[in-house]
Amino acid sequence: MKNILLASTALVATAGAAAADITFSGSARFGAIYDSSAADEFGIHNRFTLNIDGTTVTDSGIEFFARVRVRGENEGEGATSSSGVSAPRVGLRTNGVEFAVGNIEGAIEEMPGLYDGEVGLTALGDLNAVGKTSLYGDDWDSFSSAGGGANGEEVKYSANGFSTHLSHSPVSERTALYAACSTNEWFVAAGYQDGNLAGEEKILVTAGATFGQFNVGAGYGDNDGTAKWRLSGSANVAAGTSVTAFVADDESASDTLWGLGFAHDIGGATLVGGVVGDENGDNQADLGLKFKF
Repeated sequence: MKNILLASTALVATAGAAAADITFSGSARFGAIYDSSAADEFGIHNRFTLNIDGTTVTDSGIEFFARVRVRGENEGEGATSSSGVSAPRVGLRTNGVEFAVGNIEGAIEEMPGLYDGEVGLTALGDLNAVGKTSLYGDDWDSFSSAGGGANGEEVKYSANGFSTHLSHSPVSERTALYAACSTNEWFVAAGYQDGNLAGEEKILVTAGATFGQFNVGAGYGDNDGTAKWRLSGSANVAAGTSVTAFVADDESASDTLWGLGFAHDIGGATLVGGVVGDENGDNQADLGLKFKF
């Protein structure tokens, strides 16, 4: 994501100076959506996202940071959802360690491989995520783009191909952890979450590998006793064009989940589309353009 430097200033302390930056970055998308189970099967979707990041580095090399996000979104017949300004995520980074509080990202949300196999302009319900079932949904902490978020705390560490992430939020005493190892060719990750509400106890395992122009992945989740597995793959079929597919089995669903999508780089923007089959055997699809700034 290309950052646009908005302002830079020098802060003078007793021991010297520290650099402070404020940057803007973001993305937008628009297109058409389809849902075979809806009364109005076709609709229009659009979204605008703006990230506002502030950082400052102390003389000792510690980076302090803060982020808020502005998001506006419309879908269907003018219905607006997830529009507003997020609560902040604030913290510090040093020597591979990151600590943050507030509108946290969440360990499960950031676990490598969780969303492998994602298709479409809008992700079409994230049916590929092994932590999400038709019985419980995506019941884990994640950064809220237009709301208060979890108001929790989290710590991350990464070095030499190893990464780990621990998060906690007070609403349901939800605690999550993942650990992962990765190289340029493969990764493996395992995650665990516990909380006071039904569906929050999770054990997740994901893995993936790259073979030239091909990527393959697999994932398994035990979601409070409901099992879900997924196989996924993608391939670069031409210059700037890729295809992605997944198939998944959810114990709480009546039908096999599947998805197929494509992405084509048109220079400065990407044409994206996909179609999925959901837990009831219905179909959703979308087609549109997305870009970053």
